Amino acid sequence: MTISTDENSAAYSAPYIRTPLVYSQSLSKITGSTVLLKLEVLQPSGSFKSRGIGHLILQALLESPQGIKPHIFTSSGGNAGCAAALAAQTYGCPCTVVVPNNVAPHMVRRLRDAYGANVILHGSMWREADMKVRQLMSEHQDGPAKYCPPFDDPSIWEGNSSIIDEIVEQLTEAGYDKSKLKAVSCSVGGGGLYLGVVAGLKRHYPSSGEQPVITAVETHGAESLNASLKAGELVTLPAITSIASSLGADRVASNAFDAAKTYPTMSVVVTDAQAVGSCLKILDEHRLFVEPACGAALAPWYYLEKYNFRTKLNLEEDSVSVIIVCGGSTLTLDSLLNYRNIFKDEL
Repeated sequence: MTISTDENSAAYSAPYIRTPLVYSQSLSKITGSTVLLKLEVLQPSGSFKSRGIGHLILQALLESPQGIKPHIFTSSGGNAGCAAALAAQTYGCPCTVVVPNNVAPHMVRRLRDAYGANVILHGSMWREADMKVRQLMSEHQDGPAKYCPPFDDPSIWEGNSSIIDEIVEQLTEAGYDKSKLKAVSCSVGGGGLYLGVVAGLKRHYPSSGEQPVITAVETHGAESLNASLKAGELVTLPAITSIASSLGADRVASNAFDAAKTYPTMSVVVTDAQAVGSCLKILDEHRLFVEPACGAALAPWYYLEKYNFRTKLNLEEDSVSVIIVCGGSTLTLDSLLNYRNIFKDEL
């Protein structure tokens, strides 16, 4: 995909790819319908974050004076940091990533060695790292700078909405009737992916009576959207206790909370054990290595009897559901095996 503007005659390739939409034999069998997997795990950075964050950085580049590359500042040692650093490297922009001190060493090495980012360790949690990166950006005097949040920005949501554009296109290419799309399942952390899915579905399904349901999945101990919907107001979680660290936003974006009250949304909370179990199942069945934050979106489908999706979504033989396999780079093989051992009695 190539993007160009009148203001800037240079053309740039988008920092994400068109990912496959594949049939899941096992999930289709247990639901009695068609279940498809959108493989965002195959994005260049390892997750869907390449879409939204890459789009934001590309827009910043196009808005800068011709020949001037903005310095990208972000505060995430997880998938958002990888997406920002890789997009910056792709476009030749300098990049500074501030990460909490508890970020896994392999993520720091990846940001520095593979993506060439300037990595600074600061604080014990994301909010402290974010305060530091904002301070560094305010002190930056060497040319234009762009702050890149992990999820809470309209440009990020716009970039993420391209997932739905592709899904609708691929359904048609594969011979499915797009009106049979009953549900799109995605994990929710801060809400950037969810808001992109909402925007994309509204674009392709403008009639409220025909809009597919979004199953918005979180894990226990990171369920800021679910807690907010139950309380009827935005809730800040006192702590993140889930192992799905990529879902560890203690407060969901306010736009995501508002959207979940108006767009057909089923808020679902799964256990860490179910998220890990789903990581193991998709590894076994599709040879895909994903982190628990991604396993969360798969969990209500793999553990269908516990969540009764067949009845709640009114799934019929010709119904189509899509699960966004969002990917993730925070997990290692050793940690997955350790989780399997920890949760062995629950799997």
